[in-house]
Amino acid sequence: MTKMSYYTTVMMLLLLAGMVMGTCYTKLECSQLGDLLEMAMKKKCSDKDCQCPIRTKIPAFSAKLTHPQTPGRNGVIKFDKIVTNIQNGYNPTTGVFTPPVAGVYLFSYTVVSLAGKYLHVYLSHNNSKQQTTWMKGSEYETGTADIILILKKGDQVAVKVHGSNTVNSDRRNLFSSFSGFLIAQ
Repeated sequence: MTKMSYYTTVMMLLLLAGMVMGTCYTKLECSQLGDLLEMAMKKKCSDKDCQCPIRTKIPAFSAKLTHPQTPGRNGVIKFDKIVTNIQNGYNPTTGVFTPPVAGVYLFSYTVVSLAGKYLHVYLSHNNSKQQTTWMKGSEYETGTADIILILKKGDQVAVKVHGSNTVNSDRRNLFSSFSGFLIAQ
């Protein structure tokens, strides 16, 4: 983007802001416009001055389960197929995510039970239950959950099985997964 088109874009956004701010009835609309203007103004800053972290430095992971697993009572599900592991916070050998930096993180998991079998899993933060999912049906059942947690560097987050249940998955379908990423510092 040339300097002229950049400044033209910023000026148009400022003019639009003036028009919208005059008719803005909710804080959300004003906040979104403010965020848009802030992003446009930061576009030209150097990396050392910019407050937006570089995307490849934001801790994020996603892993899938490639085979059925029965970890035992309060055992950690070891999602073994890494899809993304920026900053290497997730360990597929242990199934535990350890944040490399403190902040607010969003976590999500999806698990599938065996056909007609009971499955009770939970997200654990430093061995404390945070989010629980129960499944019991006549067919395969899917359970999913999302949660936002404030973590310190070195905390531990994992998905665990409550009893001696089996989490279903296979190499072809990869039914069960676990993901998380930093959303704010």
